[in-house]
Amino acid sequence: MSKKSKQNTHPKMELFGHDGNIFAILGRASRLLRENGQRDQSKEMCERVYGCHSYDDALFIISEYVETELSDPDHMAAREKTPKPKERGDAR
Repeated sequence: MSKKSKQNTHPKMELFGHDGNIFAILGRASRLLRENGQRDQSKEMCERVYGCHSYDDALFIISEYVETELSDPDHMAAREKTPKPKERGDAR
């Protein structure tokens, strides 16, 4: 497989078995991307996950870069229709 075609693929990863630990999931996804010659995508994904505000958002971001159970197009379309929660202000 050529380097160019390898970079256009989404490595497959199962979310099941990571005990819900977002850092373990992110680490595995990042490693898969780097192993597939997608170092820039790995860095971008990590930065986006670190900046997001919820566990669910983090999982969906990861699923944009690696193929997971959440990468299903129907699931992604349903997510886009779900309203996002409003940001909470400083309670002080």
